[in-house]
Amino acid sequence: MWKLVIADDEPKIRRGIENILNWNKFNIDIVGEAEDGELALEVIQERTPDIILLDINMPFLNGLNLLQRLKEINNKSIVIIISGYDDFSYAQKALKFNVFDYILKPVNKKSMEDIITKAIYKLNEIERENNYLQWINKQVTENIDVLKKTFFSEWLNNKLSDDEVLREMEFFKIDFGKNIGITVIKIVDKLNIEIIDKKWNTELLEFAIANLLNDKFKESNVKFIFADDKKNVILVSKIDDMFEWITLGNQLEVEISKYLKCNVIIEQANVSSGILKIKDAYLTIRNSVNEKKKCSPMALLTIKYIEENYYSNNLNINDVSDRLEVTSSYLSKLLKKETGSSFIEYLTNIRIKKAMYIMEDPTIKIYDVAELVGYSNQHYFCRAFKKVVGFSPTEYKRGK
Repeated sequence: MWKLVIADDEPKIRRGIENILNWNKFNIDIVGEAEDGELALEVIQERTPDIILLDINMPFLNGLNLLQRLKEINNKSIVIIISGYDDFSYAQKALKFNVFDYILKPVNKKSMEDIITKAIYKLNEIERENNYLQWINKQVTENIDVLKKTFFSEWLNNKLSDDEVLREMEFFKIDFGKNIGITVIKIVDKLNIEIIDKKWNTELLEFAIANLLNDKFKESNVKFIFADDKKNVILVSKIDDMFEWITLGNQLEVEISKYLKCNVIIEQANVSSGILKIKDAYLTIRNSVNEKKKCSPMALLTIKYIEENYYSNNLNINDVSDRLEVTSSYLSKLLKKETGSSFIEYLTNIRIKKAMYIMEDPTIKIYDVAELVGYSNQHYFCRAFKKVVGFSPTEYKRGK
């Protein structure tokens, strides 16, 4: 039932209102009365009525002051002012508090019936809106992960403006912190002909990879895994430990190969210059993936081997040629032809890129960085870094 409170300093008026209508007919229960404004405020706070019949002129706390207090406590009741002719100017002032309507004394049955009917119609309308909002909130809560993935997919596919992105981020309460990692995983059909022909198709493999990522990151609260419209599986995540994140690519390749028997290209990028830069980083590494995908299977396997073993300080082209069972001369020419870089140039570029990621951590020492990316000699690392980047590792760190 709807709850009604009557606030009027005249007992006769209160009794008259109680008896003027058959309130049960309107599904209304009179839950409280008050003879002054202060008591009315207490009753309203305690009983939380849906409708308040309020005399505009009461002792201690008049109707206007009571309306102000109700506004301050964010009361949502429908307020109907009861006003005498002499108080009509007060009733007009009450309109600024969004009172529902007013009724003049002496109150007659027809006027009261009309105004209560309107009030109930409004209450039903509010209830329908609230029910709809509750349903919407329930749907959002139950489908929050899908909605977030859809948002990221639309954003990275250039379907949202920067303002829309920021609003969505705020709505979903997404906070990656300072360092954000982006990982793009591409299934390469020409390296997976046997598995795709026999038991899998690309869509199933993408789904399986996404499940593997979800399982690997099940402890992380800040991660989003989804597929873009180019059949890439994307991971966007908060970076807590930079070196762990750098080694993530290799770990994923190993696990995807072990559990799914599948060859993939994996590219990573780190963003520390603001959330809106995620899309630019994504586009850059997606383009890099697409360029690699153009390579022949042999060149692609060479690239993958280099990227999986760059941290080994004695890695050389003979290791790769032995693994792939071809001559180092053939492999050297093939890599140069398809990537434009020699084996050493390609390896150096990979090492320096990884080093730049590691140096996002300002506490790490240059000699540690050198060792982590495959250089046993810090001087040699610094020389290679300057040749690729244009300035020394120390200058790079200072500029971060």
